Amino acid sequence: MIYKTSFKDLKIVKTSKVINSDTINFNELRFYKIDSASDTMKSMYLDFGIWNSQAKGLHLENMNRKVWENIKLLKNDEVFTIIADGTETINDYYACLIVFDSKGKDCFEEYHPLKDKIINLFNQRIQVNRKKTLNHSLLR
Repeated sequence: MIYKTSFKDLKIVKTSKVINSDTINFNELRFYKIDSASDTMKSMYLDFGIWNSQAKGLHLENMNRKVWENIKLLKNDEVFTIIADGTETINDYYACLIVFDSKGKDCFEEYHPLKDKIINLFNQRIQVNRKKTLNHSLLR
C-alpha cells in the first residue's frame, strides 16, 4: 500500500536481515524522494531528542541507525521502540523507520491495530520537520 506524501511516496517494505547469525524479519516504513537518508533521524531527533542507542546501519555500513526506546507516540500510555535508518546509493535512496510496540510487535504488520495511525503520524511529522534546519553532523 502506498500513502501519498509530499515526499512523492512512501512504502511499507518487508525486510529480512541476518544479525548475529539470526534471521530477523520486520517491516520498514520507507520514505522516497527525500533530502537525505537521515531525514527520519532528523525528525525523530527534533521531536524526541537524542536517541538511546545506535548500531551499524542495516543498509549502509558508514551510517549508524538510531534507536529511541519508550517513546509515547500517541495520546495513550503505549510506548514504542523506533529505529531510524536509511540509504543513499545509486540504486536506492530512502529514509526509513522500524517501529515496535511495547509488546515487541511490528507496528507495520498488515493487521496491527495502530498501523495507519502511526504511518499518518510519521508522515505528518516528517513533512513538518523537513522545513526545519539541523546540522546533519549531529546525526552521524
